[in-house]
Amino acid sequence: MVQCRLRPRKKGLSVGEPKVTTTTIQDVLVVTPEPIVDERGFFVRTMSADVLLAAGIDPARFVHENQSRSAFRTLRGLHGRCALSESKLVRCARGHLFEVVVDLRPWSSSFGRWESFELDDVRHRQVFVPAGCVHGFQALSAEIDVCYKHDARYDPTLEIAVAWDDPELAIPWPVPDPLLSPRDRTAPVLAEVRPKLVDWFGAAPPVTPG
Repeated sequence: MVQCRLRPRKKGLSVGEPKVTTTTIQDVLVVTPEPIVDERGFFVRTMSADVLLAAGIDPARFVHENQSRSAFRTLRGLHGRCALSESKLVRCARGHLFEVVVDLRPWSSSFGRWESFELDDVRHRQVFVPAGCVHGFQALSAEIDVCYKHDARYDPTLEIAVAWDDPELAIPWPVPDPLLSPRDRTAPVLAEVRPKLVDWFGAAPPVTPG
């Protein structure tokens, strides 16, 4: 497990705002808060509307926040929607996990690429997963709690999955022999869904109003 030294709180120190950084995947962002730690535990600001707005994420669009708990080795993914209709802000509220985002948007500069991140309850980093990407994660600690903010209401008719062990993606999941749901054990490989991507996400990026 990754260990991270956090600076102790100094007398009179105010809570720092999260920082937002880009990644190698277009529109995928990492939100990094500044936890304040002392002998009692920690305090962390996990969301700042002004910071998200400045990064192009409208927090007012979030309509659901869900939480899942997973045991060690559990792998959930790769999941998404067959439409440009849902973005997610993902954080690990408990434990330590390996997160992967895969870009399936045909018009994206990072189409077909993936990037991995380690999220935990020490650094409290979050990953913004834009619509048109699929993502998944694997539990690296005994138990993990994952919290997701969604900017679209649940619609089971739009759910899609791509095989976690797709040979084309060749994602190096850290723990062998993962615990999987029946859905994830039978998810199609990327080659099977590739012909559908333009229908799902368009051949060109959506036009932004104004």
